[in-house]
Amino acid sequence: MKRYLLFAAVLTLVSIQLSAQSIPKPSCTTILSDAMFSGRDTVSGRGVADNYHTWEPGDELLVKFMPGGSTILRDRVIMYAKEWEKYGNIKLKFVADTTKQTDIRVRLGKGAGHNSAVGTEAKFRSQNMQTMNFDTLFFADIDYYLLKLKKRGVNPPYNINQLATEMNTDPNHWNDREMRRVVTHEFGHSLGLLHEQSFPGAVKWKKTDSVYNYYKETQGWDRARVDFNVFDVADQFFTNGTTYDPKSIMHYSIEPWQTLDGYSLKSSTELSLGDKSLIAALYPKNTAAATMVVPKVMVSNFTKLNVVSDTIRKGLVITPSFDLKTNPKLGEVYFVARLATEDGKYIKTDALYYNWGGTTATYKKMNLLPNSKVSYNKGKKNLELFMPFEYIPDTYGKKIIVVFAVYLDDVANNQMDKLMYFSTTTALSLPR
Repeated sequence: MKRYLLFAAVLTLVSIQLSAQSIPKPSCTTILSDAMFSGRDTVSGRGVADNYHTWEPGDELLVKFMPGGSTILRDRVIMYAKEWEKYGNIKLKFVADTTKQTDIRVRLGKGAGHNSAVGTEAKFRSQNMQTMNFDTLFFADIDYYLLKLKKRGVNPPYNINQLATEMNTDPNHWNDREMRRVVTHEFGHSLGLLHEQSFPGAVKWKKTDSVYNYYKETQGWDRARVDFNVFDVADQFFTNGTTYDPKSIMHYSIEPWQTLDGYSLKSSTELSLGDKSLIAALYPKNTAAATMVVPKVMVSNFTKLNVVSDTIRKGLVITPSFDLKTNPKLGEVYFVARLATEDGKYIKTDALYYNWGGTTATYKKMNLLPNSKVSYNKGKKNLELFMPFEYIPDTYGKKIIVVFAVYLDDVANNQMDKLMYFSTTTALSLPR
């Protein structure tokens, strides 16, 4: 029987016909940089892991579902997600939907694609936003529903409305193989793992129009997103001393026409030995620290980003309020406030001062003690960033956004400008 894969348009009630062509499944797009105005929405990268955004060994992560999804579907997601617990010292505790403070929030729906924040980047999202998406349309057992139509005497080409009706009247027929693949993959991201095809030297991609167009047609990605999601190669540092693992659950499928040497593979549906070894190294069960410990800072309880136009001091006074925790190792930490336009573009500058990488900014460098906890601007004012009006390019008649970020420089490992946290204000008006 020919296989028909449906798009998220199933619920739009737009009458179109399905062809017998096999439609590629949606690829994973992990959440990170859209909110930082970069225009790309994933981290490239098993053997490959973002060590700076892993949780701590022994952590119990609170996970909840956003509204939606049947009990049967949720139970399957929980079962596949918990596969990681067998091999690493990390716990996924699924809690009630009404729980106010959680680490991971899962949305089961149609049209949002498959994606997840990478590790502690989930803390970048507010508590009313999901950190992980599953496009449940692609979990459906389409062959089952098409067979039902055939038995009722309905012949192809099938109308999407017909299939939508079948799925709504007879739900919970799932393609468990595909669901296991996707859920395990995305929860791998949530624990800090990156895409395996970004292992240095592993895949010799053809960076041609045909490949770019393939991802544009099947995923809706522009060229920059294809570069970021597919072609970008991870730093050797992030391979954690492992070798390339084509059987990793974190690997994309590759067609032979997409590579210079005809290399191809089909994505795995189960954890590989390499996946199990890596998660055991990142979250060891018998030692207090991971095999490769890097400096990390954890920002939590971010309550506000206060910005005041001080006409006496003639500048912006920026006071973020949050808690910060360090681990046993620490590099140099920078608190940075950058200015962006209302449409999310950083305001450029060529000034010598108040300049962060060519953008208008103010910042402070901090050297914090290992294994310490600090609260900023809670009860007492102990962190202020100041931006003189004279260093702000002309924004008369325009509104701006203040973007606060915490960066870490791991000097010992030559890993610089690691984004550990960010938050933004709403649009603000500046005085003349």
